[in-house]
Amino acid sequence: MLGEVKKGCSVGIWGLGPIGLMAARWCQILGAAKVIGIDCVPERLRVAQAVLGIDVINFKENDVIKTMQEMTNGELDVAIECAGFDYSNSLMHKVEMAVGLETDTSEIFAEMFHVVRKFGRVAVIGVYSGYANHFPVGAMMEKDLIVKCGQSPTQKYWKMCIEKIQSGELDPTFIISDRGHLSDGPRLYNKFNDKEGGCIKVFMRPGCY
Repeated sequence: MLGEVKKGCSVGIWGLGPIGLMAARWCQILGAAKVIGIDCVPERLRVAQAVLGIDVINFKENDVIKTMQEMTNGELDVAIECAGFDYSNSLMHKVEMAVGLETDTSEIFAEMFHVVRKFGRVAVIGVYSGYANHFPVGAMMEKDLIVKCGQSPTQKYWKMCIEKIQSGELDPTFIISDRGHLSDGPRLYNKFNDKEGGCIKVFMRPGCY
């Protein structure tokens, strides 16, 4: 897969929405020795800790770079980005995005490139739409990082995913926080988009149940 996670790896995951949580579970299945998730939504952090048993960093309360280095002794093997372009923290990026000087923020890249070890691997899953200022290209080159990006080549991994679900090793229902039927779509979409009530993943089906 993009991050080439192997047995014994240490992995950091930026963003613990449904994609980040599922990425964390797959890292465990693939044999990662340590998985650390980064987010600020309490319900996401709770699922990551209580259900998956991984370490977490609340980026609203902790310095991500310092904390990650302490937790990995500065030897993070793989960084996986599952957040996307629109989560800017600094005033500089917020202003640049607001006035159209950039469409995406490079802040997560700066954190990942800083904490991943030399010759480490970076996987970018989160959606990016255009261009970002202050991209840390120097750190990427000087540390000889392998950076891969793209969305899921589903057909390539479909058979393996089904086998893991059938065997019980993977139960994807742990990310479902809300259920409804199709007529609930608009309401549940807004709930998910606004992270209302800790909404993580919605499962809908026709009719009532």
